[in-house]
Amino acid sequence: MAEPWRLIVDYNSYADFSVSVSPAVEKAVVEGAAPPTVYLNIFDSDSITVGVNEDPEQVLDLEFCRTSGIRFLRRVNGGGAIYAGAGSAFLVLFLRTDHPLVPGTAKEAFPYVLGKVADVFRRRYGFPAVYRPLNDIEVNGRKLVPTSLKIENGVSVFRVVVNVKPIDTELAGRAMPMPPEKVQDKALKDLTSRFTWLEREAGREIDAAELEGFARAVAEHAFGETGLVRSGLTGPERRDAEVFRARYDCDGWLFGKSRRTRLDPILRPGDTVGTGRTKAVGGMIWATLAVREGRVLKAIMNGDWHPRPIDSVTWLEDGLGGVEAIPPALRGATDAFLARPEVEFAGVAAEDLVSAMEKALLDQRTV
Repeated sequence: MAEPWRLIVDYNSYADFSVSVSPAVEKAVVEGAAPPTVYLNIFDSDSITVGVNEDPEQVLDLEFCRTSGIRFLRRVNGGGAIYAGAGSAFLVLFLRTDHPLVPGTAKEAFPYVLGKVADVFRRRYGFPAVYRPLNDIEVNGRKLVPTSLKIENGVSVFRVVVNVKPIDTELAGRAMPMPPEKVQDKALKDLTSRFTWLEREAGREIDAAELEGFARAVAEHAFGETGLVRSGLTGPERRDAEVFRARYDCDGWLFGKSRRTRLDPILRPGDTVGTGRTKAVGGMIWATLAVREGRVLKAIMNGDWHPRPIDSVTWLEDGLGGVEAIPPALRGATDAFLARPEVEFAGVAAEDLVSAMEKALLDQRTV
């Protein structure tokens, strides 16, 4: 008989949960020390996280965040910068991919899981929630649910942010300035018009008991799991959470994808550096290329897409090092990387990556 899944209901900020509890539970499920877990975390304060492959200096107004007292951290999962307010919630699914209904790729997982979540919204609350590729749920063009996904070591970590309460969209918009490319394919262009929340669409207050019912309904509808056992973190998970918090709640990790960390220490007079960005179906891509004597000295490929495995972005960057700084050579290295069978860049094609790199070449400036 299959091991029953557990349900945990907890209260942490989005940022703190992302750098402590989330990796600890993932570790336990990967190691078989914990069963598949449906984790409902209700946010106890406002905060921001940026994706694992993002540079906070590119996607946040750091000075505004600091002077406004907005907590921000870089998480260990993909996706983009998300502002999560107190009273809203995280539904995080830590599931083994050997389950027959748990997709093993991002291309399969986003439409399947988010399609089921949208079904639950429609059935329980009566509003027209729909899945929007690659990784959102919208209501009449307004974003209700942003998500991120990590599939590694036989475990899928699907993170669903449910905007339950309204947030100060003016504040969030100043903290997370939106590149025009990010909304070029959207009917609604600014954060205020693009954002909605569950209580608004449902027309009533949503409490913790209702959110637990929602979480159980998603597990049943998407995966056929009806016997979730209410539980809590184990002792080892709590200890691991503290270890991960110490590792990820620091400037060394926060700026790990930043130019200041990876590029500035190796530059010398005469080198040139440029940055270009483009929007793919799978998300924003930021390419920063340092060039020395006509060849790529160092490439930094940032963005809010969902690579599998997470470390594969580093493989791409390493493969670009030493390549002649011209579009055909960059395209050749990119094609060779994407041809690797273990790599999945859902919603991101070679043309998208090379487009950002070509813009970086046009932006080259002498150090």
